[in-house]
Amino acid sequence: MATALGLSASVRTETGRHVHAVRRRGEVPAILYGHNVEPQKLAIEARALRKVWHSAGHSHLVDLALDGGRARKVLIRELQVNPRTTELMHVDLFAVNLLEKLTVEIPLIPVGESPAVSELKLGVLQQIITSVKVECMPGDIPAQLNVDISGLTDIDQGIRLAEVPLPERVTLATGVDPDELVLKVAQVRVAAEPEEVEAAAAEGEEAEAVEGAGDESGSDS
Repeated sequence: MATALGLSASVRTETGRHVHAVRRRGEVPAILYGHNVEPQKLAIEARALRKVWHSAGHSHLVDLALDGGRARKVLIRELQVNPRTTELMHVDLFAVNLLEKLTVEIPLIPVGESPAVSELKLGVLQQIITSVKVECMPGDIPAQLNVDISGLTDIDQGIRLAEVPLPERVTLATGVDPDELVLKVAQVRVAAEPEEVEAAAAEGEEAEAVEGAGDESGSDS
């Protein structure tokens, strides 16, 4: 497990429409909930949160210090971002119990090279799912799960969740299908050559002309 990152937060009183004031002063409205914690409304400095988010994502523990007090371990459960401005709008923080298992979402990262893609040029790598939920103790949360693609040598060959190695004391979460396809080598769809397109168009025009001629002769009778 990677070393936990740190964040500082302060209790906020602004709620509802007034949270705009929090963002105007360069902070992000936050909510802290979880183990042995009454839900608390917080504010976190936006630049610090963005930096920690890029390193921690949903899967790394973060040391959260509230108003300069003793830090507690939290996970970033949800981060809302304005898609137009990329402004951080709100963050949910989950206080963890270090003695209880968690369900966390871990990124699936392809590693190596597929001979079917890089050497034989048979197709392209298509990743169907990019993350998976696992269960483990907070101290065993992996940063990512590596998916070795070096054995993919043919079209439509793929790797399922059951084939992705898990670290010790880490299991797929309840309800996750181990037969779900993670990635595969997909065939490249080749666009029709211009000559083929022109030939098809010409054939279509000829068919229309013949049909039109038939219609005209039928009307004369």
